[in-house]
Amino acid sequence: MLPEIYGCVDVGGTKILLLLIDSERSVIYRGKFATPLNAAPEKMAEAIYRAIETALTAAGLGKSSLVGIGVCIAGLVDYTSGEVFQAPNLGWHEPLPFRDLLQRFWPCPVYLENDANAAIMGEVAYGAARGHRDALYITISTGIGGGLYLDGKIYRGSRGFAGEIGHIKPFGQGRRCGCGGFDCLEAWASGLAISRSAGLIWEESEVDNGRISTAWVFDQAQAGNALARSIITNALNDIGTGLANLVTLLNPSCLVIGGGVAGNRTGFLDQIRENIIELAIAPAIQTTPLKVAAAELEPESGVWGMYALMSHL
Repeated sequence: MLPEIYGCVDVGGTKILLLLIDSERSVIYRGKFATPLNAAPEKMAEAIYRAIETALTAAGLGKSSLVGIGVCIAGLVDYTSGEVFQAPNLGWHEPLPFRDLLQRFWPCPVYLENDANAAIMGEVAYGAARGHRDALYITISTGIGGGLYLDGKIYRGSRGFAGEIGHIKPFGQGRRCGCGGFDCLEAWASGLAISRSAGLIWEESEVDNGRISTAWVFDQAQAGNALARSIITNALNDIGTGLANLVTLLNPSCLVIGGGVAGNRTGFLDQIRENIIELAIAPAIQTTPLKVAAAELEPESGVWGMYALMSHL
């Protein structure tokens, strides 16, 4: 009898994270692959195909062992139709049938989901939001995204675009966002935005390795640089305001924060928690015991969410 294997893929701006997981939740293969730079959707679909094929070969398995492939991606995704309407961090700005591009390679069903929706599903099923029926996931990374789990299920909205907290407004003044709009939260408080703000102050020639990164700004702030500290503080205040508004609007019992910017920075998470407590409507904090926690499955929240979605169908 052939094993039942799920191919779970998270497509990020710089890497493709891939797990092969069996029906007993055992990881058969775990790997990372470089995301093709400026790749057209067709080329991206081929890269995902090659990554899964490499994983199957390494695990000594064939295509016939796959019972489902789940791909999550940072973008505006219609889960039902399999269309991607925007994926700004990949340079995709026109609607395209991305699931169809993936499906042509495989005999098994292919599922496509927004990465933050997948992440909240993973954290509810196996991570920091276990036991919660109303939970939110926020990723603070290259961009800022959100996934909503309300009344015991993923809430996608009418076409799958719910939860896009990174594009609430207004924050700052006069800065274009990757979505095409201006002054979104993501444009002022994401990892890319933090390094972008620093680039307006320092020349890259002033930096040791010649590159102003988000990590460099945090290091400078920790070393006492007042300008770097102000950039981080402004980003924290914007994130805290955005999340406090979300807590006031949706009254969750759990808020999970993931992504590379918040990861392993306890002080950053603590400050976000304090800002939410200060700014959200009082009953949403005082009456509802609100858990604010780091993602437990990071950086694999999305792939485990795809596994949960497929294995519970």
